[in-house]
Amino acid sequence: MNEKIETVQKLYAAFGTGNLQAALELMDADVEWSVPGVAPWSGEGRGRAYVTGFFQKLGEATNLKVFEPRRFLADGDTVAVIGYEEGEVRRTGTPWKAHFTHLFTVVRGKITQHREYVDTQAITVALHA
Repeated sequence: MNEKIETVQKLYAAFGTGNLQAALELMDADVEWSVPGVAPWSGEGRGRAYVTGFFQKLGEATNLKVFEPRRFLADGDTVAVIGYEEGEVRRTGTPWKAHFTHLFTVVRGKITQHREYVDTQAITVALHA
């Protein structure tokens, strides 16, 4: 298997078990993190502290019921992940369903960049219900 895909799969495994420290150790100290939209966890930033804040905001605001990275594709330093998620807003219990694509850059065994592409409309509607 491709070692860059394995690195990204380890990230998802750490996320799935709630082991944020293990996830952060897979990232470069100056990792770029980008998530579109107007949700409390959306935005762009750098560094492990920024990523920690992203996961804290995501966890405080939502409950992910289903999170399935389904397909992994690698080309050079880039890993694309195609997946599906179902979540709900903790405050209201309003659900959403969305397909996503995550693009990672992996250099020397560390994730240096993450960009998410997701149905922001579905999430925005759930947040404002």
